[in-house]
Amino acid sequence: MATKRVKTKKDGVPNTTAVDRISTLPDPLIHHILSYVPTIYVVRMSILSRYWRRVWYSVPALHFSVQIIRIAFTFAFTECERKSFTNNPAIDNLSIFSIWRSIEELDLRMRPKNFENYYCLPEAVLNARSLTVLKLNYVTFDGSHSISLPSLTSLSLMYVKLNDEEALHNLLLGCPALEKLFLKNCYGLFNPKISSSSLKLLEIENNYETLEVETISLESFRFDGECEDIINLSACKAIKSLTLFNSMLDDESLVDLVSTGFPLLESLTLYHRFDTKHIKICGQHLKSISLEKYYDPRLEYPEFTIEAPNLVSFHYKGNIQCGISMKELDNILNAHIIIEELFAGYGRDWYISLITFLSKINFSWNTTVSLHVYSEEALIIPRNLRKNCSSPWPNLKHLK
Repeated sequence: MATKRVKTKKDGVPNTTAVDRISTLPDPLIHHILSYVPTIYVVRMSILSRYWRRVWYSVPALHFSVQIIRIAFTFAFTECERKSFTNNPAIDNLSIFSIWRSIEELDLRMRPKNFENYYCLPEAVLNARSLTVLKLNYVTFDGSHSISLPSLTSLSLMYVKLNDEEALHNLLLGCPALEKLFLKNCYGLFNPKISSSSLKLLEIENNYETLEVETISLESFRFDGECEDIINLSACKAIKSLTLFNSMLDDESLVDLVSTGFPLLESLTLYHRFDTKHIKICGQHLKSISLEKYYDPRLEYPEFTIEAPNLVSFHYKGNIQCGISMKELDNILNAHIIIEELFAGYGRDWYISLITFLSKINFSWNTTVSLHVYSEEALIIPRNLRKNCSSPWPNLKHLK
């Protein structure tokens, strides 16, 4: 602890006494200092004095290690081996303590042994009026209980076990101010319906049979997973950013999503196998488009038609057999094209396909294009072809 040495003289001999300077600091400053100290040391400091005994209660962030908790259980219950955190009073007390102290952010990460016997979240946590951010990993909760989280704006559920879709529905009903929702590999959901009037950002990493989203205020949607039947976003007309990875949608559903579904769409990212012949992407407000196709020799190569007069950024990753038709746009500032080919040598047919592929993508003179290929040889077009074929980008000044 920082001290100040006060020098006095007694019988000609200098004396020094230690004066506690930290305790005289304002409480907000002390809490700020302690926020950088590991929780275990903050708690140990409580034995220094009566003043310090309860200081750690008000520290903005407390981090409890699961390993430390496990060690504590080992010493406390030597007659048996704890194999899970199910109905664990110690963790219940930690959770309820957080609520009692009006904690605003709670990040509870468990790791059950053999991924069984998930820790059951106390009902008190699901009725914490002060919580604004809640992150849960490897827990479960009873969706039949009352849920009231009026201040919650961000909710993250990772590897959470739910009884059914109704449990998720009840949870969202109890979060009237929720703006951000993250779902990753949650168990018990097959045909979820996500409904919220306040939600603005939704990110999902999971496999479903069907998915329905009814959020009129949703601005950003990201889905990474397989959906066997349909993703229904018809009620989400305010979406500005749409990202789909491995969605496994059929041709008609995918075309409906990217063509006319979102009048305010500004950013579109598709990583798909594209089992469709033609996809038209249009949008008056589209500023960024990213297309990636993963290789599947059994499928046809799609033809993309892009109509986006305000497009600023374009990214493509795939092979040259895909067709991309895009009119020259003065607004595009940068383009990033990665050509992925199974290398089998470069012949006349390959170079003709390359020229054809590039010539359909019209960039203006002020666009900076970054072109990536497997080998430098891929861009060394034979002299006879250079004589007979015009340059695909005659006006381009910036190529790297």
